[in-house]
Amino acid sequence: MSRHPFAGRAGAVIAVMTLALATPAAASDSDSGGLHDSEWALTALKAERAWKISKGAGVTVAVIGTGVDASHPDLRGRVVRGKDFAGGTGGYSTRDDDETAEQATHAAGIIAGTGRNYRGDGVYGLAPEAKVMPLGVYRDGKPLADPTAKAIRHAVANGARVIDLAVSFKRPTPALRAAVKYAVAKDAVVVAGAGDNGKIGNRPTYPAALPGVVAVVATDKKGAVWTSSHHGGKTLLAAPGVAILTTSGNNDYWTGDGTGFAAPWVAAGAALLRSEHPRWNAKQVVQKLIDTADRKGSAGHDPRYGYGVIAPAKALADRAAPPASAELSAPRRHPDASPAASASRAEGDESALVTIGVVAGVLVVLAVVAVVLISRRRPPPDNSHNG
Repeated sequence: MSRHPFAGRAGAVIAVMTLALATPAAASDSDSGGLHDSEWALTALKAERAWKISKGAGVTVAVIGTGVDASHPDLRGRVVRGKDFAGGTGGYSTRDDDETAEQATHAAGIIAGTGRNYRGDGVYGLAPEAKVMPLGVYRDGKPLADPTAKAIRHAVANGARVIDLAVSFKRPTPALRAAVKYAVAKDAVVVAGAGDNGKIGNRPTYPAALPGVVAVVATDKKGAVWTSSHHGGKTLLAAPGVAILTTSGNNDYWTGDGTGFAAPWVAAGAALLRSEHPRWNAKQVVQKLIDTADRKGSAGHDPRYGYGVIAPAKALADRAAPPASAELSAPRRHPDASPAASASRAEGDESALVTIGVVAGVLVVLAVVAVVLISRRRPPPDNSHNG
């Protein structure tokens, strides 16, 4: 995961100008001004449409990583008390002192940024009314696997319905495996970046590669998979993860690339669905994200895109509940399926059938007329041989 710092307000203004030049002009879904205009991902995900249905109220997303800077103006009021499990971020994990990697503060902005900074010109998250629970697992600039396992269990025990794992390991410990299995069994949506090693061996990373975890790849402004994203059979969904503007420590902002910047969009999308459909279980939530994702690669599961790029507005508009007990699978409905779309297609099909029937009837009538005309013009039989 790569990051690019902003130097306060001046840096933010320069970033706005730079990103505005690089972002497609069509931004009708995100036009509130300031830094928000530079959040191309919100436009791509049609956040404004999604917010007409849900903003994530009532859902807590645990962000496991470096700790979250709860004092950031765009995060103030969105961060609940967390806990540090590695002795690196303080008791409640509401600071982000690790200068080498601020994944959790970045993730928190992507998930629940309120845009309040600079009189409403700050950064928005996809689920701006959700809460973030920061759980620290870093020590000396590195994440620790067993503290991550403890953090996962703590998240589940304290009401987090979605978990964003802003950590990556080359191999899992038994405790980490067991904790992920426990969280999935307890109906939590568990999300992690698939990994940033697509160019350097593409080996599986954990916990993304563990069963039950939604492994997310990163895409750019054109919808192409980021070249360094891990790819393969374990990837499940894709989300924006290149040139992502978000919050960072000391009231500042960063832009960054990587699957660690993509996973929080999926976690936020899950929070929107869990808020709107509180009775849906975790599998139903993830299946809905799969069913409504924008297909990019091959039909079904694609090794680079998974089942496609999440489309939260479409997921919220399609209110049909997936089967509660089904295992996650290929899309069960057409990506554009929704009650309105289905009705429209049904009307279209009915109209087509009527048209076909009318045309067939006309053809039959024309055929009959043709036969009559031909029979009238046929010359009488030649009976001269009868003498």
